[in-house]
Amino acid sequence: MTTENIVVEGGVVIYNPTAGRGQGAVLVEQAKLHLGTAFEWVPTLRAGHATELAKQYAGKVPTIVACGGDGTVGDVARGIYGTDTNLGVLPVGTGNDFARNLGIPLDVEQACLAIMGGTIRYIDVGTINGSIFINNAGIGFDSHVMKTMNSGIRFLRGQPAFILAILKSILVYKPFRLTLKTEDVDLDVPKALLVSVLNGQVYGAGLPAAPGAEVDDGRMDVLIVENVPPLQRLGLLMLLQRGHHVHDPRIKLFQARSIKMNAIPPQQINIDGEVRGSTPLEIDVKARSLRVLIR
Repeated sequence: MTTENIVVEGGVVIYNPTAGRGQGAVLVEQAKLHLGTAFEWVPTLRAGHATELAKQYAGKVPTIVACGGDGTVGDVARGIYGTDTNLGVLPVGTGNDFARNLGIPLDVEQACLAIMGGTIRYIDVGTINGSIFINNAGIGFDSHVMKTMNSGIRFLRGQPAFILAILKSILVYKPFRLTLKTEDVDLDVPKALLVSVLNGQVYGAGLPAAPGAEVDDGRMDVLIVENVPPLQRLGLLMLLQRGHHVHDPRIKLFQARSIKMNAIPPQQINIDGEVRGSTPLEIDVKARSLRVLIR
């Protein structure tokens, strides 16, 4: 683990007032009490706005804090990537998996203390079709579930929202043919259920998908789940929820530095909790290239 101690004197907080199924605005007011007046608070107004704002401030302020869910954190990271601006995280979203993977507290007060504590960790990022991601990128059932959760579930947060989206998708989702190639692996899976490329151990609001993953080892962990009949999918996904899937023959888990994949029919891509773009895709790892304030 590569870390550095700095003095945090302020910066900008880019916040999503609609994060966490509408709880974001309430939690922002709590966070303001703890971070104080040293930070300028700027709201996002539309999808992708966090990236625009982060680019505007990157390199001009020492720290930019992403206040929202994994989508907001990913958008801010895209805006500051390649500069010397530090990324802080106030996890007030639905899944908050990036914070979980880095040990950043989910409690607002404790997350503020982590930001002001001034410990920087250098982490990997993935590039996908020219854009970066910080937590995970996936296709198939994975992406279908995220789209269902983001568009059709408004009254639950965290893992309950994710599980409900799974239940709504589990009988209707159709498998796809997957071709995938890394520096060590060349696969053709006639019927795949999902692929997730992970930068940390958990996703889906805390599901332990890649138990051995590290955010700064220069590699991504690739999870492939082969298709099973719809009535067996729930049991397979329950293994994933409990972390008991590692040795299941229907599941492949390995590491890679570069990945090329395609799907028939084409599949939409889940990037840090937001569904955008479609296959084919190429992923590469940029080792320890993002500065993040941790606990």
